[in-house]
Amino acid sequence: MEEESGEVRDVFGRRRRGEGEGNGKKEFSGNTITIASAVIAIIIFSAVVSAYPHGMHISEQHNVSYTGNDNVFLSGALTVSGNIKGLIISENISEGKFYGVEQVIITDGAEEKRFSNADITITGEDWKMNTNATIDEKFGYAIAAFNSSNETAMGILTEDIIHFTCNGDTALHLNNGFISIENESWEEGGNFYIVLKGNFNASVDAEVTGLQTAGGLNVSFEKSNNFDSSLLNSLDMEIPPLPFDIDGACMILGGVISIDGSPERIDNFSFFRGEGNAFISENMHLNMKAVVSIVDGSFYTCEKATKVWFIPDRIILLLPIAIAVWIISAIIRKKYSAKIEDYDKGMSGFAFVIHILALAISFYLWDQEIKYEFGESMISLAISFARDGSMGFLQLMIVPLEIIPWFAAFTFIALPVRVILSSLFSLIGLERVGKGVGKATGVLMLFFAGVVYIPFFLNVTVVPLIKEILFGILGG
Repeated sequence: MEEESGEVRDVFGRRRRGEGEGNGKKEFSGNTITIASAVIAIIIFSAVVSAYPHGMHISEQHNVSYTGNDNVFLSGALTVSGNIKGLIISENISEGKFYGVEQVIITDGAEEKRFSNADITITGEDWKMNTNATIDEKFGYAIAAFNSSNETAMGILTEDIIHFTCNGDTALHLNNGFISIENESWEEGGNFYIVLKGNFNASVDAEVTGLQTAGGLNVSFEKSNNFDSSLLNSLDMEIPPLPFDIDGACMILGGVISIDGSPERIDNFSFFRGEGNAFISENMHLNMKAVVSIVDGSFYTCEKATKVWFIPDRIILLLPIAIAVWIISAIIRKKYSAKIEDYDKGMSGFAFVIHILALAISFYLWDQEIKYEFGESMISLAISFARDGSMGFLQLMIVPLEIIPWFAAFTFIALPVRVILSSLFSLIGLERVGKGVGKATGVLMLFFAGVVYIPFFLNVTVVPLIKEILFGILGG
């Protein structure tokens, strides 16, 4: 029955919904789902960032060992302990201190001075100390360079003060320095020969300090929170330009190393980033876990591509499987006319939101993994630029190191996974949901499966193009 107003009612007197009204409600329901999904997505992304502020650190690590007397460079938060039997040589001494020395004999070649139970402060161009000392020191950031041909085999560069304990008589030559004896209120400048008797504590703040290692020194290193690139200016070793920091790093110039039990001959230099321990005497014995390994100018990776040179063996089948699934699902849909479910039509917004959420999580974790490996990343670069307003060429080189493996992993991992899942969902009439789930799963797999292929993808793309810049021959 129809009222004069034109309102349509059924036989029971109930008002019927017009066609436009029903559509309006469906559209409103779709928008509600999209908005609710977006709010939940923001909460999930925030939770992931809070749970993994520095990423998940799932990159493949390699066990590296080395024994030899080639030049070795260590960088990071260093802990040095052991015996120093022989020389301690410090250059550009800001302040050296000796506490409670039982007897001090100072001569400048013409006059001799003697003091008892003295505290001594020294500044100067350099000193050479012959002593028997022990050291047990942790540095916030330091560089240690091993060179067996030097008078002191290991040099330490750090902004921290180095503390050690002298056991027995110590002889010290001070060049162009200044001495202050606190308890005798005596001070004088010049060149001095000093004898320090007894056991006493000492410290030195200098540009570089060299230690003889015959007594055996243990050195451990890991990533620091106080990286200071200016220390490299005082290092008497040429370091190839690298587009990432050398914090928590080891570089070996020549020799034979072992990576996961496999010997590798170094003709030029090798660079490792991670953490490890070394015992240094006449030779260096090193063991470490490296998250980045560069051997003679190429990233070390267990992944090989024997069938197609630019696709790793373990994921090469994803592309043909995806193509086969897509063809089969297209044939089945055409033959059996698979009906798209009604509720799937309103899920476009939801599918878009879960795709964007997964993409944001995946790229964030990927970026943090790059930072874990190299110490730099695109996000940290952007933050640095926003803070300082400038960046160098080497800093910008992190962009291809991050983005090219990302696109390679997207092509060979994310895209096939997306095609496979969206094709399977379309068979049950969930085309829009399937596309969202497929895209989301694909980009998440891009991170979890793709991270291990970063060195491989770099070797077949970036390294051949910029090898002369990144890994130039030393001295060339």
